Amino acid sequence: MLQSGRSFDADGLALGLTVSRRTLFRDLNMLEAAGVPFHYDKKTKQYRINKDYFLPPINLTVGEALAVMLLTRKMNTRRLHPEYLQAVEAAQKIEAAIPGRIRAHCGSILENIEVKFWPTSDVDGINDVNATLMRALIESRKVSMRYDSFYEGRVIEDVIHPYKRIFVNRGWYMIGYSEKEKATRTYKLERIEKLTLREQLFENDPGFSLENYFGYAWQMIRGDRRYHVSIRFTPKVAGNVEEVLWHRSQRTRRESDGSLLFDVDVDGLGEISWWIMGYGDQALVLEPADLRELIVERSRSLIARYSNGSTHQSEHSQ
Repeated sequence: MLQSGRSFDADGLALGLTVSRRTLFRDLNMLEAAGVPFHYDKKTKQYRINKDYFLPPINLTVGEALAVMLLTRKMNTRRLHPEYLQAVEAAQKIEAAIPGRIRAHCGSILENIEVKFWPTSDVDGINDVNATLMRALIESRKVSMRYDSFYEGRVIEDVIHPYKRIFVNRGWYMIGYSEKEKATRTYKLERIEKLTLREQLFENDPGFSLENYFGYAWQMIRGDRRYHVSIRFTPKVAGNVEEVLWHRSQRTRRESDGSLLFDVDVDGLGEISWWIMGYGDQALVLEPADLRELIVERSRSLIARYSNGSTHQSEHSQ
């Protein structure tokens, strides 16, 4: 807006950017820190910028240009993050600054590259919730929330102090302090039916960190107890398991027969048990006994469901 050559007062800028005055002044401070030469006229109470000022050009190497175009053309998907449209606009601006010859060269290379993502939650339905959440995070404001809780089996209402927005295991979540439960909780954005900004501000917990919050959970559900887990994977899947960093505490060792010993320390057994069962008879839990018993119990239940000779469809027809 300032680069257009026009002058704006604070209210005009805030209105045009659809942000609060508090956010506007924070943004102006960021521009000043970045060396953007805007000026404030005390008489007119307006801001302006020199018409001949432009952001500095970017000078990318061929490798850098290829990396940027790989990110923007192949890895930028609307199903992965809510800011997809803004990312597309930014990508177009960056690509426009790349010389045509280099852009064409990189484009021909990209024709031989494809990126396939794991299925993720569709973010198209969370745009409004996400916009409210981002304002709350920037301005440290409380939010009123109506949430469809799978855990409680009902819709709950609460006041939340939002700490983080995080993408975990195929979906976006809000982590924040619940005034109702007096504890920090995780909420999936898709299940938030309504999120409303409140006037009240909150102070961030200086002791909060994602590392402490998730602890040694296998993914994101932290149990009450830490376990040392040891698994032997057969040679058939050993390479597949070994080449991925599944958890920050994992240790692996190949045996002489090609099998893999996989050791990890986790808070809780629920999540890791489902992961192990995904490898079927190619994985054997050596310890702890609690995890062995849990998998045996679930395996027996699975066998029972397949052994009763009925399906959903046949039961329905009967």
